[in-house]
Amino acid sequence: MPRKFLRRISRQYRQNEQAWYLRPFAPMLRHPMYFAVNRRSVSGALAIGVSISMLPFPGHMMLAVLCGLLAGVNLGVAALATWLNSPLTMVPVFYFEYRLGALLLGLPSQDWPDEVSWEWLQAQLSLLWRPLFLGGLITAGLTAVVVYFGTNLLWRWSSARRLRRRRQRPRS
Repeated sequence: MPRKFLRRISRQYRQNEQAWYLRPFAPMLRHPMYFAVNRRSVSGALAIGVSISMLPFPGHMMLAVLCGLLAGVNLGVAALATWLNSPLTMVPVFYFEYRLGALLLGLPSQDWPDEVSWEWLQAQLSLLWRPLFLGGLITAGLTAVVVYFGTNLLWRWSSARRLRRRRQRPRS
């Protein structure tokens, strides 16, 4: 895992700890887990950030940081993980979530026009929000589980590989 990179970012935060914009949050940000680089903190942060990025509403980064504060995970990783679902992939992901929600609710799914305009979206919002939100919740939950356990598995594999290599090195 990118432990050195995360430690360097954490070290830069510690140097900027006395910045004026961080003073109101200083007591809260002194918690050691908020910038810890360990398997539990990073995998939890990735799961939170990625799952929130799948939800169909704005303010992903702020919500990820708030959830990270409540869960006691790495805040930087949680905020950065929200960008997994980038503006380029957001439309196909939300379309999939809408179709999934419509299927589960038993609603006939409407075909979207070739070009989605703001006027069309405002007119259709009353029909689209329930299936879109249900599909988003299901996708977010499944993504969180897969990312959490996948990160844990990858972290353990990487640690075991590093330990094997260290043991195989000739001792002088």
